[in-house]
Formats: sequence, C-alpha cells, structure tokens
Amino acid sequence: MSPVCFIKKKNQRCSESELSQAWYGALKFNKGRVMTMGSKPIAFLSIIGMLASGMSSVAAQEFTDVNADFTGLGESFIRNGVFLPLQEISKVEQGGSRLSKRDVASFLGNPNDSASAFQDSNWLYNINLPLAGDDYLVCQYRVTFSQELVTNSEWRRPQCETRYLELSEPQEYTLSADLLFGFDSAAISPDGLLAIQQIAGEIQQYFDTPSITVLGYTDRIGAANYNMQLSERRAESVATALINSGINPGWIVYEGRGQNEAIADCSGTTGEELKSCLAPNRRVYISLNEQF
Repeated sequence: MSPVCFIKKKNQRCSESELSQAWYGALKFNKGRVMTMGSKPIAFLSIIGMLASGMSSVAAQEFTDVNADFTGLGESFIRNGVFLPLQEISKVEQGGSRLSKRDVASFLGNPNDSASAFQDSNWLYNINLPLAGDDYLVCQYRVTFSQELVTNSEWRRPQCETRYLELSEPQEYTLSADLLFGFDSAAISPDGLLAIQQIAGEIQQYFDTPSITVLGYTDRIGAANYNMQLSERRAESVATALINSGINPGWIVYEGRGQNEAIADCSGTTGEELKSCLAPNRRVYISLNEQF
C-alpha cells in the first residue's frame, strides 16, 4: 500500500494511480475482515475511519473520484453467513456462563467460520442480520469458552451489535380500550379501527416477517373470570382487524390477560372517579419482533 496519497499536503493532488493503489492496499490489509450487504460485498475498512476523522480537514473537492473494480479480489475476501433465528441468538446472550458448548451448539449449530472448530475455546459464527428489503449484513459473532462453559459472547463490529439490538428490541403499541371499544364490548369503534389500520400500515412498511403478539387487558371492576373472557375477546378483535388490514394471520398470536399486570392501582378511589383512574389498565398491547 502506498501511503503517499494520504500524507500529501492540502494543495497537492493524488494521482489516480496512487489512489487506486491505496484503496487496493487497504483491502489487502483488511483481508478476512470483509462484510457483505445482501449480494453485494461491502468492505468495512480501517481506511474509511482515517478519511472520516484524521483527514476531515482536507477538502473533498480537491481530489478526483476514482472508480475501482474489486472483482479480482476473489472469494477469500467475502465472508458468507447464514440466517439464524433471533430467539436462538438471544438464548446464548441471556444464558451466559450457565451454557456449555453443547448448549450453544443446540442453539446456533457448530461454529461455521473456517477459522474455528468445535474443540477451540473461541467459536466464530458468520451470521446474516437483515436490513431493509433484501439486503443484509454478514456479521461475525464470537462465543468464548473456558472449561467448556461460556465466558463471553460478542459481535465483532459495532454496526452488527447495533443492528442486532435493533432487531431484538420489540416495537410496541399500547392502545386504550376506551378508544377501541364501547363499554363492556369487544366490537371495535370507528376511531379504533383507524388506529389499527395505521399500525398495520407501519407493520407492512417496516417489517418483512414479524412475530406479532396481541394482549388484551381490563380493569379490576367486575368479576375476574368475566374480565378475563372480555380481555380475550378484545385481543381477538384487534388481531382480526390487523388481518383484515392485510397482515398475515400466521404472524399473529393473541391472548387475554384480564385484570392482571395492572398499571394503575387507584386504592381508596370509588365510583366514577375509580373508573377514570383505572383507565390505563383497560388497554390492548401489540408487540412486534422481526423474524429471520
């Protein structure tokens, strides 16, 4: 790699030859650290950090753009990954030191990176993390063992850890039952239907194959058994409205929780004041996780 191009003074220009050599050298230096986005490989190069930080004072317009064809680098520069269920990766994250090698293998399979094997203390996995559309990141994930038990697990790149956390964090909606339904009813109101249709549109826009959980809740006024039945009918109504708005029924599960998991307690309150105080407990909760 020719460093000349990166230490020239401000008023000096790099030749196309120097630029081409520098970029090729950066790729060569980072061999084995290439990640892919979908079918198009993207190299996360240390040189990018140099340009973004140390060279920020150099005016970009003083340099000539150069297009380089990297097709001759060969397959050894491309890391191919596999899609694994998010829930299985989460089991490794949450299991920690309680997990053995066989436990991890049951969740993720044996390490699929050629640089590691079952008997090693570091297992390397190349895992595809979905992006928008058909694109995805190929990310390296390492599980470290000591005396056959997990001591650490981590993503190699911060971009990958960030994307994993985004995928792991559920998208949540909480809808007031007073907006969705009339008193003692599971029939959805016009305003409630509009709210559900808006959520369905967001699901279709931002998710590919989500797992959707719909939970219905009531307040504590009335018999507990009746409230449980009412909450289930309301959860079913919301699930049905999502399906009627174009959501795949295979993505949805629903459940009634009755008066459990109350948000407001309202001790010492009675009458209409109690009904108003308990309003936060009358709700339908929708949770979404992307599946891959």
